[in-house]
Amino acid sequence: MLVLLALGGCAPIIADYSVEAYKSATSLKAEVGALIDKSGEKFSLHQKEVDATTTRINAAYEFAAGLANNSISAQQWQVLRNPDGNLYGGFVRLWRKQGTTLAAYRSGKGRKIAAAFDLIICLDSNKKEGRSCPSPAAPAQSEEEPK
Repeated sequence: MLVLLALGGCAPIIADYSVEAYKSATSLKAEVGALIDKSGEKFSLHQKEVDATTTRINAAYEFAAGLANNSISAQQWQVLRNPDGNLYGGFVRLWRKQGTTLAAYRSGKGRKIAAAFDLIICLDSNKKEGRSCPSPAAPAQSEEEPK
């Protein structure tokens, strides 16, 4: 019994570093930034691109959620993609609903979503370095763009 407890104490508390997860997060950060820039144009012109990016974000979430001891990263992907939230999912919902977004909205939303990606990237890259990541500021529950 003591041997089992000792071995259990050596189990990792966080998933191993994954270059695939890191590359996915950094690539998606750039893709989403480009989409935010394009959201001044009609959503219908970019729907296929949005759908493809959303699929890649969902795949990144599934990858993170499928790794043992990786719940923190998986939770961050879930927050990012939540359509009722204040990050990527909420941004897509609003763009789809309104058709276009204003420059001030794009600028603010771009910073918030980039910061969310930076946290995910930090979590993934620091698995190999053993450093902690800064806590993100709590996002507002819901945000609508002024008309």
